[in-house]
Amino acid sequence: MLVDGAIVINKSPGFTSTQYLEKVKTIVNQKLRKIYKEQGITGEFIEKAGHTGTLDPNASGVLVIFLNKSTKIIPFINKNKSYICEIILGKETDTIDNTGKTIKEIAINTEKAQKIAKDIEELLPTYIGKFNQSPPVYSSKKVQGKRLYELAPTLQSTIFQEKSNIVYIHSIKILNHYEFLNYQRIQMEIECSQGTYVRSIIKDISDKINFPLTLSFLVRKNSNNFTLSNSITIEELKNSENIVDKIIKLQDILNDFPFVIVNDKTVFRVRNGHSFSNQNTIHIEKKGKYNDRNIFVVKDRKKEFLALAQSDNMINFKVKKVLKPY
Repeated sequence: MLVDGAIVINKSPGFTSTQYLEKVKTIVNQKLRKIYKEQGITGEFIEKAGHTGTLDPNASGVLVIFLNKSTKIIPFINKNKSYICEIILGKETDTIDNTGKTIKEIAINTEKAQKIAKDIEELLPTYIGKFNQSPPVYSSKKVQGKRLYELAPTLQSTIFQEKSNIVYIHSIKILNHYEFLNYQRIQMEIECSQGTYVRSIIKDISDKINFPLTLSFLVRKNSNNFTLSNSITIEELKNSENIVDKIIKLQDILNDFPFVIVNDKTVFRVRNGHSFSNQNTIHIEKKGKYNDRNIFVVKDRKKEFLALAQSDNMINFKVKKVLKPY
């Protein structure tokens, strides 16, 4: 039995993404060992696993874990995410979330909260598009071989300005405003690219409106077109009777990519990692869930998956990863 594909986990707060990765590997291997023993067969175990984007320990939601040979396609999966977050108005901490030490706190009534929410709403359109962002100091971003959270006690700011990168915000909006546990709060939805720190956005908004804000919870609702609706908890994975049914097959994931079918003469070239042009193709299909990075699945006439190739113009195709080498 071959075990290739992905499991979509609904991560709970309190654990790192790496811890969840190891939990999933352990559970799946235990289940597979039992299946092989009961059926008297041999098959693969999970030797390699990887995820498509880290979630903060205190965040929850979609964590996509790829297994064995499927990890090869992680770099080619689109990296867009969407989040639901809750923000406390009138509170600031050193971690920009509820796990940190309170730096500042201002009590506000509903009327004041509505004014702050309106100020934030008017500011949000300025974040749409490319955004130069620095990470929070309490984050897993590496600087000179160390995680920022290891360096945080020696740093003065809540944001590490020296390590910035370009991210992209597709959409950002306020969903709701309410009071809960003596705090005025707003709920926001953010659709963004890989590497976006929601806490950094909140800190930037706080600085611009000159009012303390802090993150109270963060849920990733979508990652790489995998959603909460098709995710399972670690408990559901443990209790599943048929673990194989919980794995989204690699073939099904690859079927969601744009694809190109090459002629018989080109199959050998592709399987050896060589580039080709549209003159070597029988058909090109540019539609698919993962059509945002100009990555195409290369197939032969029998529809077997040969490779992943990139093409910006659908004229020249550069093979990036061979799936079926000679």
